[in-house]
Amino acid sequence: MITWMQKHKKYLVVTIWVSTIAFVGAGFVGWGAYDMNTNRAKSVAKVGNRNISISQFQQKYSTMYEFYLNASNGKFTQEQAEQMRLDKVVLKRLIQDNVMLNYADELGLDVSQEEIILALMVDPSFMSDGKFDKAKYESVLKQARISPKDYEQNLASNLLLDKLFNALKIDTNSKDLDMLAASYFMKDRVSTQIINLNRSDIKVDESELKSIWESNKDKYLTQTKYNLKGKFIPKIISDENLTALQEYYDENKAQYRDGFDKILSFEVAKERVKDDYDMRQTRKLALSQYLKAKKGELEFEFDLIALEDDYEFDAQELKNLQIGDYIKPVKYRMNYQDGYLISKLESKDIPKPMSYEEAREFIIGEYIDNKLKNNLENMAKGALENFNGRDIGFIARDSKVEIAELNESEVSEFINLIFDSKSKDGYVILGNKAVVYKITDQKLASASDVSNYENLLRNSAISIKNEQLIEDLLSSLQHRYKIEQYYKGQ
Repeated sequence: MITWMQKHKKYLVVTIWVSTIAFVGAGFVGWGAYDMNTNRAKSVAKVGNRNISISQFQQKYSTMYEFYLNASNGKFTQEQAEQMRLDKVVLKRLIQDNVMLNYADELGLDVSQEEIILALMVDPSFMSDGKFDKAKYESVLKQARISPKDYEQNLASNLLLDKLFNALKIDTNSKDLDMLAASYFMKDRVSTQIINLNRSDIKVDESELKSIWESNKDKYLTQTKYNLKGKFIPKIISDENLTALQEYYDENKAQYRDGFDKILSFEVAKERVKDDYDMRQTRKLALSQYLKAKKGELEFEFDLIALEDDYEFDAQELKNLQIGDYIKPVKYRMNYQDGYLISKLESKDIPKPMSYEEAREFIIGEYIDNKLKNNLENMAKGALENFNGRDIGFIARDSKVEIAELNESEVSEFINLIFDSKSKDGYVILGNKAVVYKITDQKLASASDVSNYENLLRNSAISIKNEQLIEDLLSSLQHRYKIEQYYKGQ
């Protein structure tokens, strides 16, 4: 949480233009899931003496939605946000922020009106011709559906967090730099010997497989079967409304890209836009039908079985279902037609031990993996005693070297593992290969290495020390302030 927050502390404004529009366009669902006690109807949670308002929750959700949208090159969707329970992630981070804000209050730290004004004045998002533009400020917030009061309160919280972190910040020293320099720039001279063993070389003993099954029957269980009643809502094929499609495209254009990651024009993407628009309209219809089903006003049409690994359903949601519970609409394909499925849990078939024939396909893979690893380890131990390696020269953590019989990924993993090891010789298992090695010489960081990268080392040391400090402090403070959650999730 702290790392993310420190790397993205532009007070939410920079991403407001797109993120909130994307957030609203995505059709955020779930506000009915609050504890609607009149004394707390405007808050999602309370930490100590601080309430977390619905507006703060919306702003943070918008910002994090945009963060994932950018990280995925515009491919992040509302469905993915629901699957990862983004609302719960947002709530957790807001609670953590407010734990720290309570601590800032306790220390007597605050933010003045002058500091808030200064932060607004220097924010480029609100500037025209290099100067603060009040009209632009109001326009940006209006577009984002955020009142100036809510925005400035949120800005004050971010400024207070910055002030707290700066007050707690500890500097580094020469020992920290020496330690990091040794870690970053140490070089080892290494000799290696590669041993290959193919899975096809492993002979399967059927009696051993049966013995494993007999001893581990409780490990090899059938999946839970969820017996559902379902109703399929086929995709709406709407009349082509260019105005509506253009609006939908404008809200979601980042999702429509070519093979070079460039945003497609509306004309080029129109067919995809039409399909997505129709699916959004279908989802709205499915949600209304879902609410009717919960009221007993909808007849289900067919039976189906869901398993925990069915991609259409959220595995955790299935596990939490009680008999008679309804499942929110999920994307579904039926009879070669896309749409949404509304369903209700009728009964569960609990897991039971598999027969040997059912379990064999699961046992044999693990059996071969274990045999392969054991054989490789025995061969590697023998090779280490009678080592006959090839010198690959001096390597550092970031070295790009070629090692015969290893691909680039295996070389990188091997180097990381030997630098994490305290032993000067040994072996590393990489799939069906064993890399036997010996370190024959070592070079510590030179004075020039430390000098050339002093700023990098200093910044890394400060980051490591302070992130750990904040994490430890947060862990300690979690039980210091009473936490009440009113938002129950989507």
